[in-house]
Amino acid sequence: MLNYIKRSFKKNRNLCKNKKAVSPLIATVLLIGFTVALAGVVITWGGGFVERITAGTEERTDITTTCIGDLNFEIDSVKCPDKITIENKGRVKIESFKLRFFKADGSILGTDAVAGLDKYNINEYILKKDMPDGTSKVEAIAAVIVEGIEATCADIPKVKQFSPAC
Repeated sequence: MLNYIKRSFKKNRNLCKNKKAVSPLIATVLLIGFTVALAGVVITWGGGFVERITAGTEERTDITTTCIGDLNFEIDSVKCPDKITIENKGRVKIESFKLRFFKADGSILGTDAVAGLDKYNINEYILKKDMPDGTSKVEAIAAVIVEGIEATCADIPKVKQFSPAC
């Protein structure tokens, strides 16, 4: 049995000596080919990813530019229990306003919504329901249309504080 293993080992060792390795030139060509193929896969996947990110960023930039640059409105007056006068001084039509009513300590008492306002216009709104008792501050948040999409400009609300509270 031992002789068989020795003969087998010698035979296999001779086979290993006769085998030739892959040429360094062929190996280099194969490595470059795999690298190019892998780069193609990454570029195809990454291209769509970058396009989606860019499109979303462009839309958010348009909304931010409109909200900061073109939107300009003020709450002119608040008349308890149910009237608010708002003036649009900006270059964009406001589609609607979301109103929030606050107590003096900053806690929210309620919300309401009113119609929009054309650019360079003023309007006195009659609320759907009376302002909650204890209201001493009103906050208005405008919604505008940017490239066919309604966007709420929540980062730049307008606030009107008044005394005495409703």
